[in-house]
Amino acid sequence: MIIVGAGGHAMEVYSELVSASTKVTAFYDELLEENTQLFGIPVLREMESSNEQTFAIAVGKPHLRKKLFMQFTSQGWKAVNVISMDASVSVLEVKLGTGLNLMHGVYIGPRVVIGDGTLINAKSSVHHGTRIGNFCEICIGVSVAGACIIEDEVFIGMGAQILPGIRIGKGAIVGAGAVVIKDVPAGVTVKGVPAK
Repeated sequence: MIIVGAGGHAMEVYSELVSASTKVTAFYDELLEENTQLFGIPVLREMESSNEQTFAIAVGKPHLRKKLFMQFTSQGWKAVNVISMDASVSVLEVKLGTGLNLMHGVYIGPRVVIGDGTLINAKSSVHHGTRIGNFCEICIGVSVAGACIIEDEVFIGMGAQILPGIRIGKGAIVGAGAVVIKDVPAGVTVKGVPAK
């Protein structure tokens, strides 16, 4: 397996894969210098063919996650989910896309739907009946209450709280620590308590 990314989040993903005894053959980051290594594993600047051709997406920033996911899958690579061994995912009607990262201490409640390429970072919770779109980034310690709709490519900052039944539009940004008490239109940035 190749980890797409070689920054801080890639180290977190690598740690989860090592804990699950998954062999990682390389990292991929076209911006790093040649002959770079991370934990003794080579960092590739160009995609290489291999027999396995599986990858885990390991970058933040929704638009970059989407770009890299599409780049690799269009070349026939298969995206895999990275789900921490201590993540808690309900067994009741949860639907998970491909290329997800569900990190340390994440809670996913019943009847939650999560789209492709989404990152839900450590200690975050997503409660019953919530729908999360594709290529979202939910940072550390976020709480998403029940029956919310989070559309594609949304970024939710560290420690934010999303109250029940809220809709957050495509490409919106929710600032760290914000408390969202009303719907957020597509492409809008909100912050504060309550979020404005």
